Amino acid sequence: METARSTLSAWSLGPSTLAPVSSGLMHRTFLVTAAAGDFVLQRLHHLLATPEILADYQAVTAHLAARGLPAPRLVPTLAGAPVAVDAEGRWWRLTTRVPGTTRDKVVGPVDAEAGARMLGRFHTAMADITHQFLSAHPLHDTAGHLARLQAALQHHDPHDIQPEVDEILRELPPMVLPENLPRQVVHGDPKISNVMFEGDVAVGLIDLDTCNRHSVLVDLGDAVRSWCRDGYEDELQRFHLDRFEAIVRGYAAAGLPLGPEERDLLAGAGRLITLELASRFARDALEDHYFAWDATRYPDRRTHNRARMRSMLYLARDMATRRSEAEAIVRRHLS
Repeated sequence: METARSTLSAWSLGPSTLAPVSSGLMHRTFLVTAAAGDFVLQRLHHLLATPEILADYQAVTAHLAARGLPAPRLVPTLAGAPVAVDAEGRWWRLTTRVPGTTRDKVVGPVDAEAGARMLGRFHTAMADITHQFLSAHPLHDTAGHLARLQAALQHHDPHDIQPEVDEILRELPPMVLPENLPRQVVHGDPKISNVMFEGDVAVGLIDLDTCNRHSVLVDLGDAVRSWCRDGYEDELQRFHLDRFEAIVRGYAAAGLPLGPEERDLLAGAGRLITLELASRFARDALEDHYFAWDATRYPDRRTHNRARMRSMLYLARDMATRRSEAEAIVRRHLS
């Protein structure tokens, strides 16, 4: 908090208050209230603190604003720099705050359908952007995540997670998306805490560092993974089929049209991303350097990541038992 306060002087907002935001696995985030308005201050995760990602972020937020969708806008420092750098070399970014409130979890189909409509509006708004993305961060590069997990296994003993690693390496490879699917600009991380709400209406998306070109199925799959379960990512939770139907219904109303192959793959997209995230948690349980972790509930990052991995595998198994029902829902709303 003290570093955040001292870093905030780079923007000279005058008297202001800071409130930490606990959600999120990557950036350290603070809400800022000042006479000049409401802002968001973030200490960027070192793996996402690059000039390329920052340039992509600026292009995406400017395009969304031009299309009339609420979007955070970067606030340059007094020196005109896009970020401030603290004494330890960490990057801090200040942006305007998108109106509305965030939610830690989906409470039912109404939230899921509203979020899917917003995701569809986002995809539609970004469909005509001409920006050539500069960053190449590997979010939802399923084959790449599998390769990195296998590389980690060459240097670290999986000991107590060997059965889970075996399950990931057996179940995930056949689900890798075909490379010939249409590529659009996707959000990359549409968990419900990245959707801004006003009442029951979703009004915007935040945390736009992970935008890049990919199949829209990775966004829809991540929405299904995030929104069709209860609790936190380290809790064993079941798959809610009624929320899956709400997502499909909402996206059908506001999103881009899906081709036949995309429709065929949609019912399994949530399980794909769930298993992919399990592979990432497994890798960090070995390497211990990426995801933030809750020190109030776990003794270390590895322990927290093992719990997250097992939770994702539990969810993926439950999704597999509902696959035929999910396929029927897709046919009903998107045929």
